[in-house]
Amino acid sequence: MNKQHMTLSLSVGVLGGISVFLAGNVLAPLGYSLWVGFIGWAMFFKNGGDNDSLKMTCTAGIYGAVVAGLFFALSSAMPIGGALSGPIWIAITVFGLMMGTQVSCFACAPTAVTGYAACAGYVIHASAAPMVSSMALMQNPVVTVSLSLVIGAIFGMISGKVAAAAS
Repeated sequence: MNKQHMTLSLSVGVLGGISVFLAGNVLAPLGYSLWVGFIGWAMFFKNGGDNDSLKMTCTAGIYGAVVAGLFFALSSAMPIGGALSGPIWIAITVFGLMMGTQVSCFACAPTAVTGYAACAGYVIHASAAPMVSSMALMQNPVVTVSLSLVIGAIFGMISGKVAAAAS
């Protein structure tokens, strides 16, 4: 058995349990979404599991969530193409999303797409589409998803550092 893998598994498991507890208690008033947090955690490790990957996970993930928020805001405010309005706005916003990954702080396209998908999933499954334009920050899905991605990435960083210290 690989000791390094064992310590990382233990660290992620224990901190995963702690994150579930915090999601239902301390982080609940912030609107923390546990499943989005776990996505941020996974993207942190996918991006390299170091300080630079924390920055990339946060910036690219938030960027994706913001662009998804733009999709919902634009598609509801300016329906175009009749029944094709959704697909047209998806095409436009995803094109913009991918073009934006040329900017160095958004350069991880998989993380940007994951942020977009997490925000879209959150809105669709929470029936939160009308709240995308909400000025109440904790009711805005873009804010909720962005915050959850960042918290998840921080949990990822902590679990990696704990595992490294224990190895």
